[in-house]
Amino acid sequence: MRKIVVMALVSLLSLAAPMAAQCQTWPTKPVKIVVGFPAGTSSDIIARIYAEKLAEHFKQGFVVENMPGAASSRAAGFVARAEPDGYTLFLGTSANAVSQSTIKRLNFDFASDFVAIATLGLAPTILVVNPALQINSVGDLIALARSKPEQVFYASAGVGTVPHLAGEMMNQIARVKMVHVPYKGNNEAMIDLIGGRIQANFSPLPTVNELMKAGQIKGLAVGSTARTTLAPDLPTLAESGVAGFEAVIWYGYFAPKGTPVGVVNAINDVITRVAATPEIKSRLAVNGADPLNLTPDAFAAFVNDDIGKWRKIVQGSGASID
Repeated sequence: MRKIVVMALVSLLSLAAPMAAQCQTWPTKPVKIVVGFPAGTSSDIIARIYAEKLAEHFKQGFVVENMPGAASSRAAGFVARAEPDGYTLFLGTSANAVSQSTIKRLNFDFASDFVAIATLGLAPTILVVNPALQINSVGDLIALARSKPEQVFYASAGVGTVPHLAGEMMNQIARVKMVHVPYKGNNEAMIDLIGGRIQANFSPLPTVNELMKAGQIKGLAVGSTARTTLAPDLPTLAESGVAGFEAVIWYGYFAPKGTPVGVVNAINDVITRVAATPEIKSRLAVNGADPLNLTPDAFAAFVNDDIGKWRKIVQGSGASID
């Protein structure tokens, strides 16, 4: 019996040795980080902020490659099929959690085909309205929506986006019937919100921050579970009476399933250290995000919860993308 145990241990150690050696020498060549959105977007900028720090630490190139299309599902599918050797990473966002339910024909499963590495940041959505409505709280907006079913319109940057489903979440929790109006981008939505053609909008902070400061639109609440340091005077939707509301945009690094644990942990360690620095906090704030530090296991659980949450909202709203 003892001989069998010893032989089993030797076998396990022989399998583990190549992996340990790989993790100790990685990276020996540039690492590609695939981003599913165009250059200049928040996802792209945040990916590059951390890529720069990884390159400095590992003394090797971390090169961002943009591959936009299908709410970043095109890029995700590409990385899911890549060699799991630590040299192809993916910048995932909440869009991938949503797409798992809204896009009918995906060639991958985001929860099972990827390894979660590290969270990079968390950006709350902000509920804003036209000041002419004389609405001063979320409660006021809910009262208006209940008094005028399907006559209160809210905008988003497109069907299946987090801001779109944030409105559907509010409809379901608050039992109101606001009508979704999709736009091709946040800027177009803001023009119609300021002009009074729509009444409300769920939007990332950078899109609305300057407009709020100028008084052209009014912020009512943030979609995160806790107040953001970027707009500390705004309450959360949950604080404002919409219990259980959470609609945030998160960013993180992922790798194909099977990527060595040592590589995953090495990247996570660097991200965790640099995220605490004033420099990174400041650079994230420009893009409307707060740092969010989770272990790989905690990040994986966070993503699974997010997929489940949005699946319920999608099923209740009927939102889908062919």
